[in-house]
Amino acid sequence: MPAVFISYRREDSSGYAGRLFDIFCTHFGRKNTFMDLDAIHGGDNFAAVIEEKICVTDALVAVIGSHWLTVADDKGNRRLNNPADFVRLEIGKALRRGIRVIPILVGGATIPHPADLPEDLQPLCQRQAVEIRDAHFHQDVEQLIDVLHNAPRSAGFWREKFGSRRIAWLLLPGLIAVVVVLAVLFFRRSTAIPTTPTLSTNVQTNDPTKSKAPVDISGNWTAPVRYDWGATYSEAFQFDVNGHEVSGTASFLGNRPGQERGILDGKIEGNRVSFTTKSLSMAGSEGNSYEEKHHYEGTIENDAIRFTMTTDSPIQPHAPIHFIAIKAKRN
Repeated sequence: MPAVFISYRREDSSGYAGRLFDIFCTHFGRKNTFMDLDAIHGGDNFAAVIEEKICVTDALVAVIGSHWLTVADDKGNRRLNNPADFVRLEIGKALRRGIRVIPILVGGATIPHPADLPEDLQPLCQRQAVEIRDAHFHQDVEQLIDVLHNAPRSAGFWREKFGSRRIAWLLLPGLIAVVVVLAVLFFRRSTAIPTTPTLSTNVQTNDPTKSKAPVDISGNWTAPVRYDWGATYSEAFQFDVNGHEVSGTASFLGNRPGQERGILDGKIEGNRVSFTTKSLSMAGSEGNSYEEKHHYEGTIENDAIRFTMTTDSPIQPHAPIHFIAIKAKRN
């Protein structure tokens, strides 16, 4: 899995960065995802932590909103002009190390012009940007994840720390050892007495195409869910499992009989479950309706499921919601 560093300005794009952090943790693992608010603690040296994380990072995503260029400090000076600015430090370090740096354009932002950036950040303008649109958030993020999966592993660390000649000298002993081992194996194989293969009834395979056996979550589940505007509702989920497919219903904004949302695109593999629901909301004084999609990603732990729910809305972005569903006891 690639290790990913999220660079952003809190005044400019913290909501988008938070959603990306949750999604990256799901895809790449918590240990492979870094964002300042989550990993820098009181008393830490900010510059030292950035140095440490960039050293083991395969890619940096620079989240750029409409105010990214112009955010100023309390004295009215543009932050990007300060060599000690943390965003400048993060992106500059990643560019110098030669790792993949991806500008992420959110909220209608465009890629900055080189003349608007300090010299050490101007190479950012030569990197292919990825636009994440509110109305197509998950589709755009899935494409970004595909790009990150193809990021070279820790290439930047080697480029900055070592020249090509020094790398060759460092690799030479290992290369010699590999040649010796291959020669010994070839000699043993050529002199070995052939044996008749035996069949085993307990054959194991590491074929990644084989799906993990799903956990059975059939039945009723309940969860208190606190939504991003502060209200808490008791929600109910009813799951039916057929192989790796999940169907059933999920309540939204309260468990009211007859108003459950049908589960769409439900899938389960091993202890991971995902599905989508839809809801209609009203906007404006004229009461115009619009559709929102709610995406659920869950990890099953015995009789509990840890869910993260994200919402695609054509009107306004929503922060990811985390909650735990508990399996209802049978009477």
